[in-house]
Amino acid sequence: MDQRLLSFFVTLAEELHFVRAAERLGVTQPALSQQIAKLEETLAVKLFERTKRRVALTDAGRNFQSDALAILRQLDLAVAGARRAAQGQIGRLTIGFVEACPFNILPVLVSRLSRELPEVSLILQEMVTREQVEALRSGRIDVGLLRPMFSEPGLGTLPLFRENYVVALPAGHRLTQAAAVPLTALREERFIMTPPGKRRYVEGRFRAAFRRAGFEPQVAQEVHQLHTMIGLVAGGIGVALVPQSVSRLNLENVVYRPLKGLDSTVSELVAAWPLDRETPVLRRFVAIARSVAAGEGQRE
Repeated sequence: MDQRLLSFFVTLAEELHFVRAAERLGVTQPALSQQIAKLEETLAVKLFERTKRRVALTDAGRNFQSDALAILRQLDLAVAGARRAAQGQIGRLTIGFVEACPFNILPVLVSRLSRELPEVSLILQEMVTREQVEALRSGRIDVGLLRPMFSEPGLGTLPLFRENYVVALPAGHRLTQAAAVPLTALREERFIMTPPGKRRYVEGRFRAAFRRAGFEPQVAQEVHQLHTMIGLVAGGIGVALVPQSVSRLNLENVVYRPLKGLDSTVSELVAAWPLDRETPVLRRFVAIARSVAAGEGQRE
C-alpha cells in the first residue's frame, strides 16, 4: 500500500469534492481520479459513490477512512521518532559512577540530561573505576563517571570535575581549631578508610604525600560507603580524608578542614565512553557533560 494513495484517499474523504481535494494535494483532478480508482482496484472495494452532483463515502469507505487516518498518524510518529533517535533525543543511556559523584557533578548533570533529553531513559549504576572500565569494555554501561586511573586506548575521555581533599574530624578534636591541617599533624591519628580494592585512587593520590610526611596511616575501620565513613568520624572513631564536596554531608559532630600544603593532591573525575560505540544519544550526553563541566569549573 502506497502512502501517497492513502493521503489522496483521506483528503478526498474529508473534502468529498474532487476539485477541492486536488487543489489541496497539488495535483490535477484527473490525476486524483486515477489514483482513487487505482486504490479501489487494489482493495477490490468501492470507496466512493460518485454522481454529477455529489461524492459520498460508501460504508467500506467510511470504515477504511478511520484505519487510513490511524496508519498515516502512526507513520508520522514513526518518522518523527526515527528523526529524534538520529538526533539523540530518544533512547536509553546507562551511566556508571563512582561513589563521590552524587556529592559533586552528578546532580547537576542528571538534571540537565532530564531537562534537555526528557525522552532518554537514564539508568544509573554505582561502580568503582575498575568495574566501570570492565563494564565499558563489555558494553554493560554506555558511559562512566570515574577516576582517571586507567589506560584504555579505545575510550574517549572528558575531564569533568576536580577538587581538593579535606580532612573530616570529630567535633572537639584539637585540630578543628586550625584553619588548615598539615598532613604531618595527622601522624598519630587513626584513619577511617574504604577497603583496599576501593581506595586505590586515594592511596595513589596520597602515597607520595604520606612518604614526605614520614608515616603510613593507621587504619581504624574500613567501610564501603562515604556516608558511613563520615558517621564513624562523628562517633569519634577516627579521621577521614575525603574530597571537598563530601563536606556537604553536614553531619552533627563532624568538622571539615582543608589540608595545608597539598594543593597538588586533588580529586579528579572524568567521563569515559567507547569510541567504537558512539550513538546519537551518547554524543548528546558528551555535549551536555562538556557544558556542565565548564560551568562547574567556572564556579570553582
